[in-house]
Amino acid sequence: MAELDPADVRACAQHCAAANVRRASRAVTKLYGQFMAETGLEPTQYSLLIACSLTGGATVSKLAEAFVMDRSALARNLAIMQKRGLVKVKPGEDRRTRKVALTPFGESALANAMPHWREAQSAVETQFGAERLQKLLSELRELMKVSVRTQESD
Repeated sequence: MAELDPADVRACAQHCAAANVRRASRAVTKLYGQFMAETGLEPTQYSLLIACSLTGGATVSKLAEAFVMDRSALARNLAIMQKRGLVKVKPGEDRRTRKVALTPFGESALANAMPHWREAQSAVETQFGAERLQKLLSELRELMKVSVRTQESD
């Protein structure tokens, strides 16, 4: 059995992309959640409403792909949102697909949440720097592309 090297453990904690990106994601999600609290929407739900608004009725598969999310996890989130009347999930062109669209209530909830999102975004830009944030987001998009390409080549 191999021995565990404490230096390797420290290096992993400091440099592991997965652990550090997840930790940062949880911290940023928590911050946005504080700003969005009075809307009754979680940041993930808000993002899904944005995606539904932009796509005008994407399939569950396309949304899962866009969010790099397991279809079953997405389906659970959508079920909660559908129960609240924010989205409707209906059959697509064939029986294997389902399309997700905003309801009028979902559109209203999104419009009411937008100022709270702007406040959260402004707080992040002020504290972190707008230019730094744009560079970070660009780098994260590239990291996502690399990760997806690597998974596809396996």
